[in-house]
Amino acid sequence: MSKQKKTGGAGRSNLLVDLFRKKPLGGVGLIIMILFLLVAIFADVIAPYPMQNGAMQMDFTAMLSGPSAAHPLGTDSLGVDVLSYLIYGARTSVVLGIVCTLLCTVISVVIGVSSAVIGGWYDLIVQRLVDGFQCIPSLLIMLMMMAVMGKGMPQLIVALSVPAGIGGARIIRSAAFSVKDSGYVKMSKLLGTKALWRAVKHVIPNTMPLIIVNMAGNLSGVIMQEASLNFLGYGVKIGTPSWGYMITNQGRANMYTAPWLSLYPGLCIMILVFGANMFGDAIRDLLDPRLQGGVGSYNTKKIKKIAARMMARRERQARKGENPA
Repeated sequence: MSKQKKTGGAGRSNLLVDLFRKKPLGGVGLIIMILFLLVAIFADVIAPYPMQNGAMQMDFTAMLSGPSAAHPLGTDSLGVDVLSYLIYGARTSVVLGIVCTLLCTVISVVIGVSSAVIGGWYDLIVQRLVDGFQCIPSLLIMLMMMAVMGKGMPQLIVALSVPAGIGGARIIRSAAFSVKDSGYVKMSKLLGTKALWRAVKHVIPNTMPLIIVNMAGNLSGVIMQEASLNFLGYGVKIGTPSWGYMITNQGRANMYTAPWLSLYPGLCIMILVFGANMFGDAIRDLLDPRLQGGVGSYNTKKIKKIAARMMARRERQARKGENPA
């Protein structure tokens, strides 16, 4: 047991070292995401003007004022400190990003793995439903869901998670199919194990690298979609700090008189999405077996080695045929 624990810890530490050594931009992305996470957690401590009774503090004597000592990034039309609003807006974006990413990953794994393991008519029906769902633009689906369910954080989580989860199910299914056709999974089936046992014991653990890659890739998409829905007025409730809501509610109306109301939240969205994209790409490059010389690899070095061995074998066979013993 101790050896296994040491090996697991060494694997995690090696992944972290490889992230900063081989993919420095991915390491920068991880640092950016951790910084935003810390800002979201300690928003009440960091914000110059903390929320009181669930609402932002307002200074009616300093409405639409520019950057100053009292308000480093200025104020909006209600006298709310922009820096404090951005800090609390990070809480909304980070919480939604993490929760929605986990939920959509669970949806993708359940649909993709069950479809691959059960197969037959179940796989046919599920995949046709997935195909039909993917024919509709995801933004339209989210807008329809928000229009039916109404505004709010739980509704926004569901609207962001379901389309992304269903869309990612096909990727998980393809990986689960390759694992399902492995010899040890077929032997387990011959021994009489149930589909649920095979999925939990064999399929999901062996598709975990692809699941992690898919999870990291969904994070940036969720953050962008959350900002888009808030910009269109279908996001969180009024009064909940949000970067997208700040752009549509304050920035658009005061684009020329107070451009910082659009500039600062836009920069926050850009930096967080950049960090999530860099981290997701780095994790994909480090964990995806197709990029590491594994099964189905795209590694050109390995292909060249195999081709060289085949050529050498053919040359030896040709020499033996020319000089029979």
